[in-house]
Amino acid sequence: MASFFGEVVFPVSRAFWDEEDEYGATQNSVNQPQFSVRWLKEKPPQIDTLVVIEGEMLIDFSKKCLCENSEELCLVEDDNQTKVCSLYQVNDNVYLCIVSPRFDTKFSAKLVDKMGETISSAKNTISVTCRHISQFKNKNTPTVPSFLRMLTTENGKNVCKLKEPYLEQPNIVYGVAAGVLSYAQFMELPSVLYVLYTDSFVLDSLSAEPLLKLFTAMNCTLHNVTFAGKDFFSKGNLYM
Repeated sequence: MASFFGEVVFPVSRAFWDEEDEYGATQNSVNQPQFSVRWLKEKPPQIDTLVVIEGEMLIDFSKKCLCENSEELCLVEDDNQTKVCSLYQVNDNVYLCIVSPRFDTKFSAKLVDKMGETISSAKNTISVTCRHISQFKNKNTPTVPSFLRMLTTENGKNVCKLKEPYLEQPNIVYGVAAGVLSYAQFMELPSVLYVLYTDSFVLDSLSAEPLLKLFTAMNCTLHNVTFAGKDFFSKGNLYM
């Protein structure tokens, strides 16, 4: 398996090239979606920090924390006018890009390429994605409900004040978040990627703590978040 700008490429199982392979390649190129950018409000000339959120369990929580009452500034849509990502303004310096949980990650490279102008206009980019802790490959897995690992571009080590251990080999990251980091590395832009590993498939008050630390480190004002009718730090309550 190879990866380029976050796109997952599955190798052909046969060890030779034949007409069926050529036909399949043609079909794949025909079926590639086309993306378009549509600004709903005035386009900012420059963005200080662009935050990209990918992963279904992160989306509602991130919007609730960072931009509960914000309206969409920009949309990226496919040929069927299906929304694949949205841009919100958090404050004067921070903008939040939410990737749709229904987006097919095998088209991540194409989407990141379409987002290239916005990524390039940002002084810094912070991408956040999530994985179940069972996918974390290391002899010493932390015995906590959730934890963060990070990757940075060469000049992205100081993008965010929150410093976490670097993601250990042989762990891999794919999708739009990985694509944004790869794009930034190629364009020599400051960028950092955080991966949230959790022991469940929904955020509760404990597994969300690393995210709160990250959002606080981004100098964002956090909106109140509650879990199942109780205070946020009540153990074991699911995010509502």
